Amino acid sequence: MKIVNKLVGLTLVCSVLTMTQCSNPSEQNGQKPAEKFVFEAKDTSWKSLSVREKIGQTMMVNATYFNHLKMGDGDMKKFMEKYPIGSVFIPNWYYNENGGKDGDIYALIAKAIKDYNDAAKYPVLVSEDFERGMGETYSKYTHMPAGMSLGAANDEELAYNFGKSIAMESKEMGYNWLLHPVCDLNMNPLQELVIERSVSDSAELAIPLLKKQMKGLHDQNVISTVKHFPGDGVTMRNQHLVTTANSLSEKEWRATFGKLFQSMIDAGAASIMVGHIQLPFYQKEKINGLLPPATLSKELMVDLLKGEMGFEGVVITDALNMGGCAGYYPTELEVSVQCFIAGADVVLWPDLTYMDTVEARINRGEIPMSRLDDAVKRVWAMRERFNFIQKSDTLFTEMTQADKDLVFETGSKLAEKAVTLLEDRNNDIPLTAEKCKKILLMPISYEDKGKTFEFTKKELEKRGFEVDMLVSPHFYQWGWRIDSLYTYDKVFICFENRYFHPIGTPFFKDHEAFGVWTANMLDPNKRIAVSYSNPYLVNFYEEIASMKVNAYSCDSFSQRAVVKALCGEIPFTGKSPVKLNPEELK
Repeated sequence: MKIVNKLVGLTLVCSVLTMTQCSNPSEQNGQKPAEKFVFEAKDTSWKSLSVREKIGQTMMVNATYFNHLKMGDGDMKKFMEKYPIGSVFIPNWYYNENGGKDGDIYALIAKAIKDYNDAAKYPVLVSEDFERGMGETYSKYTHMPAGMSLGAANDEELAYNFGKSIAMESKEMGYNWLLHPVCDLNMNPLQELVIERSVSDSAELAIPLLKKQMKGLHDQNVISTVKHFPGDGVTMRNQHLVTTANSLSEKEWRATFGKLFQSMIDAGAASIMVGHIQLPFYQKEKINGLLPPATLSKELMVDLLKGEMGFEGVVITDALNMGGCAGYYPTELEVSVQCFIAGADVVLWPDLTYMDTVEARINRGEIPMSRLDDAVKRVWAMRERFNFIQKSDTLFTEMTQADKDLVFETGSKLAEKAVTLLEDRNNDIPLTAEKCKKILLMPISYEDKGKTFEFTKKELEKRGFEVDMLVSPHFYQWGWRIDSLYTYDKVFICFENRYFHPIGTPFFKDHEAFGVWTANMLDPNKRIAVSYSNPYLVNFYEEIASMKVNAYSCDSFSQRAVVKALCGEIPFTGKSPVKLNPEELK
C-alpha cells in the first residue's frame, strides 16, 4: 500500500508557511481532499553553521541549567560556545531540587530561558510535555482534563480550544515546543501507560479531535509533537521499563494507527516523536537478534515514516534514558548516536558527549555529512515555519484576561461535557442533601493519600451534604467496625489510580488493594463508584455498584463536573470513547 506521497502523478508545490489541498483519489470519490504541508526552508543560513552548531540543532537537552552554568565558569555564553545546543527540555523538578520553591520557581525558569537565549546565536526552542496543561506541574497555571476527556466530549471546538489554552499558558512562561498531542490508541484495557492520556481506542473518533488540538497549538505559534509513532496502546508493556510493540497486522495497523498518523502528517504535523516501540509486521532488520524499537529503526523512521508516509518535518525520539531503548548498544551514549544515524533528526535528552562523539565520527567519515544536513534542514524548516530563525526580545507572551477566561471556560466545559454515566440502577440521580445527607468519600489512592479529593468534599458540603473521608481503608486495621459504614447514606468510591505504576494501572498496591476489598464488602445500593483516571476500573472493580461514573481526570474541573452531574445541575452527556467490556479484564 502506498501512502499519499507515493500516488502516481501526485505533485505538491507548497511553501513552508502555507497549506494547500492536493489532488488525490479521495477527490474522485467526492470526499474532501487531504491537506498536506511541505516543509522547505527559504532561509539557508543553516548551511553556514559549524559542524558542532549543526549537531546542536539535533539535540533537545535536559536543561540542567545550574550544571551548564558551572561548565561555563558561571557564564552561560561560554557554555553555549562550547555546546551550542538548539533546544532544551526544562522540567520543574530540576529547579525544585536546586532551590526553587512554588513561589520563585517561575522566576528561576524565566531567568534560565533568558540566559540560554541571550547566549545562543539563534532562538533556543524550549520544551515540556504539558499534556494536561501547565497546571499539572505548575500550580500557577491550569490543570486541564486528560486527553480521554476530549474523546468522551467529542467536541471539535473544545479540542481546538484545549490546544489553544495550553499553548497560551505555555507561551507566557516561555515554552514554545510542546511534546504532545498523544496520538496513541488505548486498545488494550490492561495497558499501563497510555490509558487516559489517549483520546480513544478508535482512530475514527480520535483523528478530527487530534487535528483540532494540534491546530490550536499551531495557531498560537507553538510547535506540536505528534506521539508516539508507530503507536502505543496495543500491548501491556510500558516503554519506560521495556521495549514495547505495536503487534497489529499490516491491515489492522494501516486502518488505525497508520491512518491516524497519516492524517496528522497531512494536516501539518511539525514534529513526530518515535517511541521505543516495535512494529513487527514491517520490520526485518534486527539488533543483537531483536527487532529494534522505532527510535533505533531506519526501517520505521526513514523507510516508513519519511518514505512511504511522506513526513517532511522533524522526527524526534522519546527520552533516551528509558528502559525501552536500553541494551541494544553498550552505553546510553551509543544508543543516542545510533538513534541519529538510523534517522532521528532530534534526540531527546542526550548527554553532552553526544555532540563530541557525533562530531568526531563525522570528521572520521563514519557518519555521512548528508545525514546531519538532512536533519538540520528539517529543523530549520520547522523553525522558519514558526518564526524561530531570528532572535526576538519577546520570550514571554503575557496572557490577557480574555485569554485566562477562555482557558477556564475550556477546562470547565470539557469536563462537564465529558463526564460519563455508566449506570444508575436505582435512579438515584439527582442526589440531594434531603434524601442522602451523610456521605463517605472513600478515595482509592496511593500517591497523595486522598488530598486530591478535598476539593470534592468541599463541593459536596457547599450543597448541604455532611461529608467524611476515609482513604483506602483496610478493614482489619482502620480501627472501625465495618458496620459503622452503614451509617452513611452513600459511599462515594473515588478511583485515583495514576497512569504510571510499573505493575500497571488496573492493579492496586498495598492499601489501595485493601481499600477496594473493603469497598466491595459494602451495600452495592449505597455505592457510587467514580473513576478519575483509568476508564476500565469502575466496571472491573465495582460492577455491582448501583451507580457508576467515568470522569477520566482528577483535576478540579472534572471533580466539580461529577458533583454537578450527580446533583442534577448538568446532564450527563459524555460517551465512553473506549469499549468497556469487563470480560476483557477477567
